[in-house]
Amino acid sequence: MYRVVKVLNNNVCMAHDKNGVECILVGKGIGFGKRQGDLIKEESVEKVFYVKDTENKIKFSDLMEKVRTDVVGISEEIIAMAEKIKGKKLNEHVHIALADHLAFAIERISMGIDIKNPFIAEIKALYKEDFAIAEKALEMVKERLGIYLPEDEAGFIALHLHAAVENAGLSVTLKNTRLVSLLVSIIEKNLSRKIDRDSLDYLRLVTHLRFAVDRVAKGMEVANELLPTIKRKFKKAYRIAEEVANEIEKELGKKVPEEEKGYLAIHIQRLLPN
Repeated sequence: MYRVVKVLNNNVCMAHDKNGVECILVGKGIGFGKRQGDLIKEESVEKVFYVKDTENKIKFSDLMEKVRTDVVGISEEIIAMAEKIKGKKLNEHVHIALADHLAFAIERISMGIDIKNPFIAEIKALYKEDFAIAEKALEMVKERLGIYLPEDEAGFIALHLHAAVENAGLSVTLKNTRLVSLLVSIIEKNLSRKIDRDSLDYLRLVTHLRFAVDRVAKGMEVANELLPTIKRKFKKAYRIAEEVANEIEKELGKKVPEEEKGYLAIHIQRLLPN
């Protein structure tokens, strides 16, 4: 049995477990009609979250003082939904970061300030599952709070979810997304055209760039027996790949292996006119 500390919405409660440890409960209708001190049966609960880190506990407590309870409640439902869909546990810091972000986004919308996400195309392509969850999150906000958040906001929510799943800081996820966007711009400048953001070519390119950046950041190397042939046959593509590699090196402070440049050149070659 759990004892209610605070009802956040009809589906989310703060509670104490049988050992008196504070937790967050998520379950359909578990908060409906409940008051502080009421009991909730374990079988009614779909998800239990614990914020264990001392610093995170302090931050979450502070958050509860500043942010609307219904916003925190929806944030917890989004986290529970994300864990269920992805089949992975999210880093506990997301309980603070996501609610804080949602509250800020809602505040901006209520003040008539547009939310713009310059990396929306990259986020859609790189983090498809997270973006799909984020779109469902926007539907929840609209349905429960009567607040419409734009698609750009789904991109920001997706970044929070991806960072929490990968146990990477949001700043790292955002930095890598920014870098991929910059690399696409470099390629487009050399092609003298924009790449259709809805095309398979674009999806392949940004996916490869994402993993290339990740490999370079981790110091991983790949074998490429075709490198001499690529250099000889795809001269323009390889030159563009070198320019892209230079930008990666500048941003990450790590050397991009020749073999990695070769694979980049193959993807760039597909975008060049025959």
